[in-house]
Amino acid sequence: MLDVTGMRHHLMCPISLQPMQDPVTAPTGITYDRGAIESWLAAGHATCPVTGQPLALAELTPNHTLRRLIQSWHLPSSTSTPAPAPEAGEAKLLADDAVEQQRQPEVAAADVVVKKLLCTAASPPVDVLREAAEVASENDAAQRHMVDAGVLQRVLRLTVSSASEVIKIADPGHQGRSSLEITRTIEAGLDLVRALAVSGNELRPLVVADSHVHDLLDAVSDVLLALEQPAGTGGGDTDTARASAVRLLDSVTEAAGSAVLERLQPALFRAVTAVVRDRVSPGATRSALRVLLHACTLGRNRALVVDAGAAHEAIQLELDAPPSSSAPAHAGGVSRRVTELAMALLAELCACADGRAAVAAHPAGVAVVARRLLHVSAAADACAVRVLAAVGGRAASPEVVREMARVGAVGKLCCVLQADCDAAVKEAARAVLRLHSGVWSGSPCVSAYLLSRYL
Repeated sequence: MLDVTGMRHHLMCPISLQPMQDPVTAPTGITYDRGAIESWLAAGHATCPVTGQPLALAELTPNHTLRRLIQSWHLPSSTSTPAPAPEAGEAKLLADDAVEQQRQPEVAAADVVVKKLLCTAASPPVDVLREAAEVASENDAAQRHMVDAGVLQRVLRLTVSSASEVIKIADPGHQGRSSLEITRTIEAGLDLVRALAVSGNELRPLVVADSHVHDLLDAVSDVLLALEQPAGTGGGDTDTARASAVRLLDSVTEAAGSAVLERLQPALFRAVTAVVRDRVSPGATRSALRVLLHACTLGRNRALVVDAGAAHEAIQLELDAPPSSSAPAHAGGVSRRVTELAMALLAELCACADGRAAVAAHPAGVAVVARRLLHVSAAADACAVRVLAAVGGRAASPEVVREMARVGAVGKLCCVLQADCDAAVKEAARAVLRLHSGVWSGSPCVSAYLLSRYL
């Protein structure tokens, strides 16, 4: 006999307390019904209802395994005592029939657009791409059917070919589609990729097996550069396309191995850094910072990221952000995550000499890092101490050492020793203070008492 009553408790949404129909999982590990958590976030909340951790709509991931379990279990819609269940074999047949009946109209609609997308050698019309995105956004069954049919590969290759057309437009003899037509195709294709909601784990086999992944990365870089607007301008449609493009880069670079990351081109870093510079959207900024962080796992990329101006833009991003204490409550989680990513990127870049020089050369570099220390999160604190330890290391110039005292970085490092920080973070702070204690103990900007007490 099937224990439906026992399973019902485990398939309830923590918000609505009703059986879930479209389960999605947050980065915190908690699963909710999509409608309930979207209503929660739309009401102005920016945290996970169960854990209280920061949560954004874009971070929700469809839980296909749980959805299939719910469908196959065929939960009753009422909470009353269920009727006696049939024997296991008969119950499985009934459940399979119910699931198949529910899937048929969903898959049928997806199958129609799949044929439109795959049964033509030419570039699919924009309206077909938009129709496919709309169908994929409606339910998980349509998404899975479209991904299994090869729609994702088709759209990614369409992005590559469309990006090559963007480059050819610069040729005076070009007689193909107009720039506007190509841009709309790219925007619709990127929107379809977003609607397919392919996770990093699902994308990883494709990235590893596809010999054209480098062409894809180059193509998306070209798209970002082509969509880049002059300073002070920009449009909603263009920004949406840039956000979708950088999200795709985020997914690909997260899934890629070192063989792919070591061949990333300077153009990609320039294009992604421009997304941070132009403040396309909070989500796009987070994706751009993650792309740069993924790339920095290889040492050869750090210098390229610095050359693209990423250290400067990360500092500017934090310099322009409001202090943590004055940020609106609904934006606190979002701004905190951006700060954590920015500090993490600066910490990675400071592992190379060019990165340390870039932070030290920025008029507000040391001051911004010191301002964020002990005001955001433990993760941001660890990265901020790494930055200050690198910039203020043995190779630090006398000017940088004096600046650290003047802008309060030394005082903040002393506070780290008093705070409830990780032991490794405290030891890194103590090492820097000991290194330059002779200089800082005579500075009017530093408390000699603190230096002597904690060293």
